[in-house]
Amino acid sequence: MNEFDQNDLTPAEREEFEKLPMEKMPSRILEERTVRALKDRELIRSAPKHAARFHPWMGIAAAAASIALFVSGMLVGQMMGTKQTVDTLAAIYPDATQRAAAMVQATGSEHAAALERLVSAASADPAQRDMAREVALAAFWAAAEEIVRLAPDDPMAARILQEFGREGETQGEGDATRNVVWF
Repeated sequence: MNEFDQNDLTPAEREEFEKLPMEKMPSRILEERTVRALKDRELIRSAPKHAARFHPWMGIAAAAASIALFVSGMLVGQMMGTKQTVDTLAAIYPDATQRAAAMVQATGSEHAAALERLVSAASADPAQRDMAREVALAAFWAAAEEIVRLAPDDPMAARILQEFGREGETQGEGDATRNVVWF
């Protein structure tokens, strides 16, 4: 082959040569002929007729699937966390009575904190204070009755109810007073 040497050009030819574009886009016909020839030689394949196209419902379905996956992951995580907490409590307190006592202790602490918040929230309005007092006494009554059920023969348990203002009922006329705890 002959090699091209720019030194063989005249100055006018060199100037015309410099004006030529370095790149040129082929025509659409040339591109189609090239693609057809490559397909005929099986060097490239045609796209299937059922090629995936994006439809709006696909975006909606993808969003719904991602939300479902997120929510199910959260639920599984909470379930595993709860199971781990239950297993830990069971390991710390193997006896059911010890577990129940630990729960009563934790609940009692939460109850005292809730009462403190109730008192501070109702401290300004007398009507709210009376309502807060009634709510607190109702909770204490329920707890006192459970204490009496736990130890019915304990004089201190019956005294708890008396201290809250619930008097025992009198049995007989003029006889000795007998305290009866109803539950």
